[in-house]
Amino acid sequence: MLSVLTCALGALVAGLGAWALTGFMVRNAESDARILRSHLQVPVAAVLGGLAGMAGSWAEMLAFVVLAVASGLLTVIDLAEERLPDAIVLPLIPVTLVLLTLAAAVTGEWWSLLRAVEAGAALFAFVFLMMIFSPDLGFGDVKLAAITGAFCGWFGWGAVLLGFAAAWMTFGVLGVVLLATRKRHGRSSFAFGPFLIFGAVLGVFWAGCVLPW
Repeated sequence: MLSVLTCALGALVAGLGAWALTGFMVRNAESDARILRSHLQVPVAAVLGGLAGMAGSWAEMLAFVVLAVASGLLTVIDLAEERLPDAIVLPLIPVTLVLLTLAAAVTGEWWSLLRAVEAGAALFAFVFLMMIFSPDLGFGDVKLAAITGAFCGWFGWGAVLLGFAAAWMTFGVLGVVLLATRKRHGRSSFAFGPFLIFGAVLGVFWAGCVLPW
């Protein structure tokens, strides 16, 4: 019963937070795309916030709800414009570090914090190198990779590996489908940020089953 209540609370808080920041999101967009007015960020944040309610401590839940709200905003802007604005993603890096440090202080999981920092730095460097050779990646994706890497790293290296692999696999599958249906030509690009977020969630929840080590 308690887990159901905390999941509901996480969903409610994240959804309300994303709704309250709608104006901020629109101001940081550079277009008038219809999706920006669809309030899609609210259900995205609510779903991720509900999953955050499964965290073991209030400090972890707080960190993951904040990430859920930011993920909702970033998903919508990236789908609309294929960009991740610095006004959202840059402050999210130190905020994530501070909140995970708080979680480590509350839970005593200092090794998890160290692993999160290492994973965030590793994915930042790896995606930065990939950006040089891939037209589909921008520096916003590099910074978001650091954040999702830290999130997965809190749970384990298996989550990091599976989360990043899942992001690329789903990204690649959708690209093939769009090419096959002629809704995308070979030189066009599309948003990678939502796949990083989706992959990170899959990595955290499936790593224990797929990669038990």
